[in-house]
Formats: sequence, C-alpha cells, structure tokens
Amino acid sequence: MSKIILGISSSIAAYKACELTRMFVKAGHSVYCVLTENALNLVSPITLENLSGNPVYSDYFSRERREMGHIELKNDASLLLVAPATANIIGKFANGIADDLLSTTFISVNCPVIMAPAMNPNMYGHPAVRANIERLKSWGVGFVDPGEGAVACGDEGYGRLADLDRIFKAAMDAVKG
Repeated sequence: MSKIILGISSSIAAYKACELTRMFVKAGHSVYCVLTENALNLVSPITLENLSGNPVYSDYFSRERREMGHIELKNDASLLLVAPATANIIGKFANGIADDLLSTTFISVNCPVIMAPAMNPNMYGHPAVRANIERLKSWGVGFVDPGEGAVACGDEGYGRLADLDRIFKAAMDAVKG
C-alpha cells in the first residue's frame, strides 16, 4: 500500500478530487488530502475524510494535532499529487513560496510530484504559467496536461482538468517507480 498525498487547490474541478480519492482507496492506497484555504470553499473535508478514512489537512497550525503537518505528511509518502492544480499553486511551487500547508508540503517531500492543472484556458496559456510549468518540469515534477473543451466560465480551450483515468494512471506509474 502506497501513501499518496492528494493536494487540492481552489479550482471548480476540486469536487473531482473526491472521485480520485475513492479510486486510490479502492486500489488499496492510503490517501491523505491537503486542501488550500480556498479549496475548503469548494469541497468538504468531511467528505474527503469519509472517502479516505484519514484526517484531512488544511492548516499549518492545527489545534487538534501537535505535529508539524508538512513534516508529518511527508513521512513515507510515495507520491504528492496536486489535482486540481491552479495557476496560483503552480506559481508558488515554481518560486519556492511556502506560505500554506500544501506549498510547504511540496518543499518538504522527497517523493515524486505530479500536478494536474485546471484553470481558464487564457490562464493556462499565459507566459507566466507556462514558464512556471517549465521550471517545475526541469526539477522533475510530472504533469498531466489538461484537456480541451468548455470550462466552467464558458470559455473553451485547454484548461479542463484531465480525465481522472489519465491522472490515476500517471499516479500509479509514478508510485511503481
């Protein structure tokens, strides 16, 4: 059984992380979800706790736990998967900004990292986002490229969260080595 840290940032596609969690658990993996503060507005930690069977993390300074979350989470982790990955979290990772639990966890892990972007097509195509993605790739971070089609705001293009089966396969390939 592999320990998968599932980072969830504040894209409207955050609800798909629930199904992704279910897929990993069904395949026999242990899933620990880390949500950004804004992702808490889009998906319920209670739902993710019930699906994963594990605590959900979102706060640096949890009043319920004495451990340092980013250090505790990294122990024995086989993969850090961020799905959905917004332009904001991609930018934080690429520039070493560690100001929340998810970005601090990225800085502390020694396991493979995969990101599955989900954002407006104009944002995904912006030179800053493209440069941040290239920087992360140069560090060995894997990406599951977004799909093409209509996004929540009605725009069309590349930016939709990739099909969950593609994300799942990429994660399983990374866990296997």
